[in-house]
Amino acid sequence: MKILIRNFFLFFSIILIFSACQSAEDITSPASELDKKGANTQVTITPVNTVPGTETCVELVAGQHYVVGTVCIKTEGSNLKVKYNLTDSDWSITETHLAVVGNPNDFPRTSNGNPKVGNFPYKGTHNNVSEVEYSVPIGNLPPTVYVAVHAVVKNCEVTPATNLCPDFPANITMTPTWLPQGMDYTVKVDFESQTYYGFCVDNSRFIGSGGSRTVNFICSYDPNLPACTTFVEKPENLDLVNWIINNRQSNWNRAVVQAAIWQLINPSGNLTGWDTSTTTTGEWRHDPVLREQIVSLAMQHDGYVPECGEKVLVLVYGPGDICNPIRQVLAFEVPVECIPGECESETAWGFPYNNGPIPGKSALFGSQWARYFSYLR
Repeated sequence: MKILIRNFFLFFSIILIFSACQSAEDITSPASELDKKGANTQVTITPVNTVPGTETCVELVAGQHYVVGTVCIKTEGSNLKVKYNLTDSDWSITETHLAVVGNPNDFPRTSNGNPKVGNFPYKGTHNNVSEVEYSVPIGNLPPTVYVAVHAVVKNCEVTPATNLCPDFPANITMTPTWLPQGMDYTVKVDFESQTYYGFCVDNSRFIGSGGSRTVNFICSYDPNLPACTTFVEKPENLDLVNWIINNRQSNWNRAVVQAAIWQLINPSGNLTGWDTSTTTTGEWRHDPVLREQIVSLAMQHDGYVPECGEKVLVLVYGPGDICNPIRQVLAFEVPVECIPGECESETAWGFPYNNGPIPGKSALFGSQWARYFSYLR
């Protein structure tokens, strides 16, 4: 009797354990809706074209809401030509995946019905391109085919950030050269391992050509530019001088540019003859009409700030206090430092879109926002 009771409880326990395991499996691994509907599930989608074989374009949508380009498809003989084309220059293509099937159930999918883009038969990696094209054989497919177009697109900032005012070491040795040979600049400045070209800021002090001296630097856009007129008489016009150096024309020679700079930022210096065309030395001989035109053009760009890839003037002074430098203050051109913007990647799908998926023109994959559409071949 005891043996029978033990066997009964043993059998009952096995039933309970089996039932519990079965319930746990049902909870953690439910059958997908696609599986429940069976292999012959049919999805009704209106084809994107009304005339078979005609070229038709749909939008390429990144991140669910942003149209970055188009996907154009057309029949060419027994093949279907599928072309990705980005229309937004901020974006580029790094990956593509494509599948064309005769039945939506033939798309490679997970158990939940989501697309397995890694198993799409047509795919590629790309080096930030704007166009990708595939030719897909469709001779064995029915008149209506289903197309899934996937891409990974990358977006980088159009305008990189800039470091307008570069850093230079303090108390560095500089050797200036007056009227450097072969260069259409007023001065060349040599530092320990760098050479730059530029112009004179003031016309009151001697430059000391060929003699080394200890100097310091300040950017022409530095908010701490001194207010003393013994440094720069009109520092508020330094932005206009920056416009001149970045928009210099081929007929703006050294003399006329230098004269325009003095007129804008230091018109009251001790040097004479720089503002006329009859100077006896010939060093400052220039066309005063052209000088006035340059100044007039510059004054139309009040508040000018150089952008990435342009140049900025850095002022060099010393020895001596910034308001009482012993030698002439110079300005040399330095490239504006570009700081690359950050890039981000987005998933993109091709389907008819007009501020949202056009009803009836595409269908969802599983639980994702990924979509596919149909085409009359």
